[in-house]
Amino acid sequence: MANVYKKVIDRMMWDQVAPSPNAHAAAAGLAVDMRSDVSRNPFVYQLVNATVLNRFNIVTKAWNFVQSPALAGTYAAGAAAAFVPSFGAVGTIAAGATTKKVTLSTALPTAVGLNMLANRGGSGEHGFKLRIIDTTAGKTEERYIVGNSAGTAPAIDLLSDFSFTPATGARYELLAGRVFMLGAGTTAANIWRSLEIATNTLSTGLSTTNLPATIATDSDIMVLDEQYTPYDNKPGEGMIKGAFTYDTGLVSRNALAATAAASGTLTGQASGGDAVVAANEYRNFQIRIVQDTVNPTAVGQRRVIASHTAGASPVYTLGSAWSVTPSSSAKYVIELPNLMLLRTSGTTTVYTYNYMDATINNGTNSIATNTWSVAYFGVAPAANGLSGRWAPSWGMQPDISRNARHSFCYFFRGASATLDVLDIAGAIAGTWTAAITYDGAVTLTTGTSGAYAPYGNEGRMFYMNIYTASALNQIFRFDVKNRVLSPYTPTDFIQAGTAATGNRMAAYAALDGTDVYDCVLLQSHLSTLAQEIIPLV
Repeated sequence: MANVYKKVIDRMMWDQVAPSPNAHAAAAGLAVDMRSDVSRNPFVYQLVNATVLNRFNIVTKAWNFVQSPALAGTYAAGAAAAFVPSFGAVGTIAAGATTKKVTLSTALPTAVGLNMLANRGGSGEHGFKLRIIDTTAGKTEERYIVGNSAGTAPAIDLLSDFSFTPATGARYELLAGRVFMLGAGTTAANIWRSLEIATNTLSTGLSTTNLPATIATDSDIMVLDEQYTPYDNKPGEGMIKGAFTYDTGLVSRNALAATAAASGTLTGQASGGDAVVAANEYRNFQIRIVQDTVNPTAVGQRRVIASHTAGASPVYTLGSAWSVTPSSSAKYVIELPNLMLLRTSGTTTVYTYNYMDATINNGTNSIATNTWSVAYFGVAPAANGLSGRWAPSWGMQPDISRNARHSFCYFFRGASATLDVLDIAGAIAGTWTAAITYDGAVTLTTGTSGAYAPYGNEGRMFYMNIYTASALNQIFRFDVKNRVLSPYTPTDFIQAGTAATGNRMAAYAALDGTDVYDCVLLQSHLSTLAQEIIPLV
């Protein structure tokens, strides 16, 4: 459906949806999948406290209780949650696959019921998406699940055929996602946990080493996942759309084409695609080999970019050497690095977490799987305050002069109008710029919430509820490409009460055929009332 909104003449409005099962209280927050296509999880997750996790169905507009996260510590200011779409369940497949059916060999963490993987709960949407990485065919392809047997090693039926018959031992990645949850108080085992969505498995024993001794003040988590792409790219295409189609399923996905490779480098395109990159524009991003039919065992490798040259035939130097050197005709994508960045507890430290199943290495610093680092990215210019908020910019497209880049991660300090920016590609440990100039500065007060909406408006908008009790307008949005903060459509329900922490906003993709719109959800301050808006301008 085309957007027929008429500027100035028409008025946008917030619509009330079903109230949440639990009222917002201090540190309660929302987590959402920010993928831009039908693969996105159709739920917003509401972490209420240490024993209550709810979810809101964005299609049916209904809430339900999920389960108790059983978080350690004392739930209070400092708690936070985030959704990660990749690496939920990974492993290998058994013998006997066909082009439309595979059986898992590596067991899922919890047994699934019959056909449970074929319905994500979105009222008629497709099942979960399964990625197969086959080092015999040298291909990576993804298909939606339409049926499965019961158990921990189910046989899985797929919506459409692979272009190859998956070999025994091919790697699978179930792209269902996980909700990560951080408690507050004294750091202890299970203060940091995740819920794997496809099997409803609650983790135990996630590492807390390098986290502060006490989680307090306030926290905000930013996810930099390989499935998150600019507004005009599909998940699996990375930051720069290539011309080579490496996968055709429900949708097709494109990749860039290499022109050379060595043990520790890969050379990009002479024209088109990444031939226009600036030097080191994608340092600390990852390269993933998605197809290589010449050296098929090279497919599936992920490597962090340590540095790269500019312009035609850019040479990407890797943080660690290839296990198998790709061929000069390999197909690749440049993606976000599968890391979570946490600001918490009134410190300048950037706590960086590796949720992959392999070590991340940029050539200077490395992070083992399930590990926090306090050195991978440099310290911020100032400590985070109450309601400090990350605002990434990977959803927009850079301007011609590269004044705006995918690597820019804005951080509103909280308790002030000060805005800093971390350029994760600015140096090997990133580069912070303090107190940048932007238009429309407003002080972020306790209770401020925010949500990045990387789909409509060319992926430029970060929506904010800058909370002031009983104020008529508390809604703003920040343009991450052009650095402008402006007031936005106010809610009809006036929020009030003593300011309490917790991120009460989430944004997700509203899909109508090939049209994609932002949809923003706001849980009202200290209330069960929830409201949505689709920003049409």
